[in-house]
Amino acid sequence: MNLHTHIILALAFGLIFFHNDITLAVLVGIGAAIPDLDREYVLTKRKIFAKYQLHRALFHNIFFALAMVYLNFYLGLGIFLHMALDLLTSPTDRGVELFFPLGRLVKNYELDYDGNIRKSRGIMWYLEDPMRIINKTADPGLKEVVKMPWIRIYGPFKNSRLVDWMIFYSSFVFIQLYELNHLAEWWKIFLYTVFVKFTFIVIGIVLFYFTGELWRRRLQFQNLNSKLKYVILGVMALGLSLILFQGINLYSPMKPIINFNTLVLIIVSMLVGLFLAYIHVRLRFKKVTL
Repeated sequence: MNLHTHIILALAFGLIFFHNDITLAVLVGIGAAIPDLDREYVLTKRKIFAKYQLHRALFHNIFFALAMVYLNFYLGLGIFLHMALDLLTSPTDRGVELFFPLGRLVKNYELDYDGNIRKSRGIMWYLEDPMRIINKTADPGLKEVVKMPWIRIYGPFKNSRLVDWMIFYSSFVFIQLYELNHLAEWWKIFLYTVFVKFTFIVIGIVLFYFTGELWRRRLQFQNLNSKLKYVILGVMALGLSLILFQGINLYSPMKPIINFNTLVLIIVSMLVGLFLAYIHVRLRFKKVTL
């Protein structure tokens, strides 16, 4: 989904969840802007970006989201809301690689896109990623260089089409109606919160995205001199520095829901369960498919 859709939906949810606390709602909206930082690949060749397939993976996985929840619950909630929306998007938009990087430890798959069975002695995913659809419809930087397993979760909707814009406009209208009794005062506090209270992180996000998108969409195709490239890189570095500067100041870890001993029991149970499941599937099917 489009970045503005992620932000305004998260803002609407924040107002509902936290009883009209604008500061907390804005934090949720800022969190929703963070995951797409993995989309910008300034001064990196598009082929390299496509090779490693980091967009919708690096900052779109549950491990990163949980880490951000620990850093700041409200930022983490925004990231989870961002991921939930992107789970609805198509292979063209690359869905979400929810368990990155663990999913990449398994490199084989049992069935290709035509249903032909492949043989492997190791652990396999079941299906090949729909490479033909992706490489025919996705942006050049998102196309797959080699065939890979279906490790991403896809939905039926396309970025910047009807559902995307419907969510955006619906969220905007909802906020106006939700705050109708004091709308002018709400906008005043909202703008103060965004541009004064969270000045550094907001400016950092704007600089990083604006410069990154400018590079990705236009400047990378032009014959730029080294000095201009360094300016672009410097602006993006400044933006990232501002994000990190205020982001660190927002450090406010939530208390763990489960204690350490319970966590150890969960991990041990999962490892034993994985071992038993491996033996069971190997004996029954003579091969192991996830």
